[in-house]
Amino acid sequence: MSDDSQTLTSPAPGAGADRDQQEAVANLRRLIDVARGSRKPLIHLQHNPDPDALGSAAALQALLQRLIGAEATLAYTGRVGRVENRAMLRHLNIKIKPAYKIDYDEHDLILLVDTHPGAGTCRLPEGVVPDVVVDHHPSVHEMEGVAFPYYDPDFGSTSTMVGALFVENGIPMDRRVATALTYGIRTDTMDLSRGTSPVDEKIFREVYGASDKQILSRIERARVPQEYFVTLERGLRHAQVTDFALTTWLGEIGHSDSVAEIADLLFRLEGLRWVMVSGFSGNTLFCSLRALAGKDIRAGKVAREISDGHGGGHDTFAAAQVPMADPDQDPFEAYNAVRERFLKAVRAKKSLTRPLTVPPDARTTLS
Repeated sequence: MSDDSQTLTSPAPGAGADRDQQEAVANLRRLIDVARGSRKPLIHLQHNPDPDALGSAAALQALLQRLIGAEATLAYTGRVGRVENRAMLRHLNIKIKPAYKIDYDEHDLILLVDTHPGAGTCRLPEGVVPDVVVDHHPSVHEMEGVAFPYYDPDFGSTSTMVGALFVENGIPMDRRVATALTYGIRTDTMDLSRGTSPVDEKIFREVYGASDKQILSRIERARVPQEYFVTLERGLRHAQVTDFALTTWLGEIGHSDSVAEIADLLFRLEGLRWVMVSGFSGNTLFCSLRALAGKDIRAGKVAREISDGHGGGHDTFAAAQVPMADPDQDPFEAYNAVRERFLKAVRAKKSLTRPLTVPPDARTTLS
């Protein structure tokens, strides 16, 4: 660890330890039992890793280094496209390798982070069963063969789960790791406003206090390329408000994070209860869903329904990655088919449809 390591909250002795702390102690022991003796651990991230995946993976890497003295390799599929996420890699010196460069047989311990087997964001090679799963996303799949499924959807982020292993066990954490966890928690919970528990708030206070605020600012204010505004303009033109739901088409996108980024922006429109933003890359249609919290609102369930099982997520935010089997299929037609299923699933009245701004083919002039 670096010289700026800090010891966070130390566990209270004996029977005075609260339930959350006792669980964190037990979970750390289970992790040590599974990881003991490993010399070449591999941490496999979710497809197209977001800040929560990057932060929790970097922190887990540091934890394994401290616990068993082994340097874990971080592997990912897809892309790290969003400028803030690339800034996170750069400013926090997080080294990750594309999965196609990994020989999984060379690694004696495989940890799956921020996803789980069977989830739409899990791209482990066929036949590879992880030893450890660390994830907070709701699951409808059994984790057969996983020695330690550290899985709990009550947490608001996977970064909270890894942070709890540090905080509740009194393990020193350097400023780089604290900053990575801070950004992971902040983005996945929308500054603790979405899907959080008292544990998320506690862990966030601890890691934020130990984080580097200047680096956080550099990450959050990373400059965006012109492509971002081109994609945004296309999304605004194609946006339609149907009853209480907004849908839009971004066309071809440079990275899948675009759909989530623009979904967050458009969900600010007053009167909405649902948003679905879609775009395509290669032969895959990417969809990002947002929902207003309420009774019987299950964005993850809707994402699975409209994508034939290629999606999932939480009650208020979810994602789907729909493969287009026919390489000659028109991506816009594929989007329209998913859009129809989405509007039916959320029970929006199609007769109440209007453009958000102007029709896609409208001509505009500068004033």
